[in-house]
Order: sequence, then structure tokens, then C-alpha cells
Amino acid sequence: MLNKIAYKYVGDVVKPYLKHFDPLKEELLKADMRVSLHEYVSSMTFVSFMILMIGWPTLSLFLGFAFGYARVASVALAVTLSFTASLMLSIASFAGMYYYPSLSASSRKRKIENSLPFGTMYMATIASSGAPPSKMFKIISDFSEFGELSREVSRIYTDTEVFGMDIKTALQKASERTPSEKFKDLLWGLSTIITTGGDMSGYLREKSKSYMVDFRRSIKDYADQMSLYIEMYITLIIVGSVFFLILSAVMTAISPTSAVISIQFFVIFIFLPLISIGFIFLSKGVSPTEE
Repeated sequence: MLNKIAYKYVGDVVKPYLKHFDPLKEELLKADMRVSLHEYVSSMTFVSFMILMIGWPTLSLFLGFAFGYARVASVALAVTLSFTASLMLSIASFAGMYYYPSLSASSRKRKIENSLPFGTMYMATIASSGAPPSKMFKIISDFSEFGELSREVSRIYTDTEVFGMDIKTALQKASERTPSEKFKDLLWGLSTIITTGGDMSGYLREKSKSYMVDFRRSIKDYADQMSLYIEMYITLIIVGSVFFLILSAVMTAISPTSAVISIQFFVIFIFLPLISIGFIFLSKGVSPTEE
């Protein structure tokens, strides 16, 4: 809905500048965001403009009440600060939308490659039974446990069975849109095997072993990383915070001040929870597992 509205109102405005956003086109494809480059750039521009146009008067009103409208200087300050803040938010939203497809593609890449060792192992088992490639892709696409890998394979099956593409063309098309170099290499290998009539089961079995070695290595690297992060978290955050609270408690007992109590409140109820939440997201972000 947003894409259509944005395209309607600013599509013609951004059209001459689309050549500057060519790298974004490939990221949209890899992120599986089924929207054209023209529509997405229109949405980026429209959202940024609306944030500026709505945020500026709204913030001016709130800051005006805070500073008081009695003096011209207060009004000018409110308008200037609100414009600056709205402009920064507008630029931040434009930058965020610009880099979002790249981040989404990176996330899809990680999920696909995490499922590859197990997906290729399963494909090898199916291929060893003599099932044709289309049947193999159909079975894998029905397994939601493989997540993004299942969705990628499902699109290959759809291209062959629904749109009538030959298997070689469907594999080539899938290799162009996938964000994973490993999966791209697998697809090109399958295309060659299917064309030459080679041993598909043996190829998939060897690929599965290779991917499993990489997966085990990533698990080991993750364990080493988490050991380091946990030591840093305990030493710097937990022990440091406890030491600070004890020291500030002693200072408060000697010379009670509201400032120290406020800092203690901030450390206990704001700083520590935020740092802990950040640590959780960090550990999840570097995890080699999909979930």
C-alpha cells in the first residue's frame, strides 16, 4: 500500500535519479523483497519527506510550549531545533531504508547457509532413491524446518512446474537471486550434474560433508566468541556495577546527596537492563543457528 502511494506521488520525481541506486536493485532481489527499484526508492523518498513535514511543525509546537511563546527568540529556537531534529530523523529514515535490504539479505544468507548441511544431506538421500530433481525440490520445499532454504527451493520448483521453465534455467535464475555464495555454488554444480548426467547423489553427499565441516567450525568459533563476551560482561558490567554501587553507597552514607541516589537508580533500573538486552541481541546475532 505504501509503495503504491509513494510511487503515485513521488515516482516521477525520483525517476531521473534511479541510476544512482543501481546497487540497491541487487540487494532487493537477494532480500526477496518483491518490489521494483523505482517503487522502493519512491517509498524511501516519500517516508523521509513525510517525517520532515510532520515532525517539524509537531516538534515546533511541543518545544514552543516548553520554551514559551512570549519571546521571539524562544519561538525561533523552537523552530530551529525542531527543524534540525526532523531533518536528522528524515535522513536517518532514508539511510535506514537504504541499508535495510542489505541487512535482510545478510540475514537470509546466514539462515540458508545454516540449513545447507542438513538440506543437502536430505537431498542426497532423495536423489539416491532415483527421484527426479523436480521431485527432490518439491519434497525439500515442503520441509519448513529448513526455513529460507525451503523457500528458495520452493521457488525453483514453482519455476519449473508452474511457469514451465526447464530445470537448468530455473537453477540459473535461483543462483542469481540467492544471497548465499555457497548455495549459488551448489546450484551451479547441480545444473552441471543434470546436464552431463553425473552422479547427483554422490555430489550432494560430498557437498553435505563439506558444509557440515564448515558448520562445526562455526559452532566452535561461536563458543569461543561467547566465552570472551561472557567474561567481558561479567568483569566489566556485573562486577563493575556492583563495585560502583558499593562505593556510591559508602559515599551516600558519609555525605547523602540526591545526585548519587539518582545515579544509582539509573545504573540499576536503566543501565544494567539495557546492557543485558544488548548482550542478548549480540549473542543472538553471532549465533550460527537460525533461531
